[in-house]
Amino acid sequence: MEVINAIEGRRSIREFKSDIVSSEDITVIIKAAIAAPSKGNSQIWEFVVVTGEKKRVMDEMLLNLLKTDFIPSMKLSEFNEVTSSEALKKAERRSSHHRQEMSKILSPLGLSVDEFMLEGTFSFFGAPVAILIFVDEVFAKDLPHTLSIGAAVQNILLAAMDKGLGTCWIGGIWRYTKDIRTYLGIPDNKKLFSAIALGHPDINSPVNKYKSTRDDIKEFVRWIGFEG
Repeated sequence: MEVINAIEGRRSIREFKSDIVSSEDITVIIKAAIAAPSKGNSQIWEFVVVTGEKKRVMDEMLLNLLKTDFIPSMKLSEFNEVTSSEALKKAERRSSHHRQEMSKILSPLGLSVDEFMLEGTFSFFGAPVAILIFVDEVFAKDLPHTLSIGAAVQNILLAAMDKGLGTCWIGGIWRYTKDIRTYLGIPDNKKLFSAIALGHPDINSPVNKYKSTRDDIKEFVRWIGFEG
């Protein structure tokens, strides 16, 4: 698959088949993640791949934790109170449009966007494989290291697509990092930074036919020095 085609064609998958993902395919995908650039080639990422009964129990644990926990509405910025910010207004507009489009698909199925996204997040949308990315806490507050993790995640998403697999980049489960570490036997000095749901996409699912839109390039780019 051409890289540009993969980038433009990628979408978040939120309903998966139960089919097993081979360890060979997962190995190729993780190797793609490790090939990502990192600060000083430090390669700080640590991957934990969970599947089978261990994942089923982990999903159940997270959903049970969710039942007894109040999770506030997601903010797009810690400066949400600054309503005069044009950047924040644009981000809120895009996010609102995304929710509206998702609602058009989910409402006929008797599902609310909030419940679907929240429960899906904490069960990896039913994917058979969860890839968790940890870093040692000594690196956790360093921005370039954070960007390195983002690069590794993007490589996973694209490599999975090349294998005909689907993914969804998962946020929020860091909320239960301590519980996840205890359950999986991860040392206390490791911080859960990111997670990815991985599996064979259910192509007949209505929710998987949705692909979020992007604004025009003119909204994001300043061209400097190209005159004349």
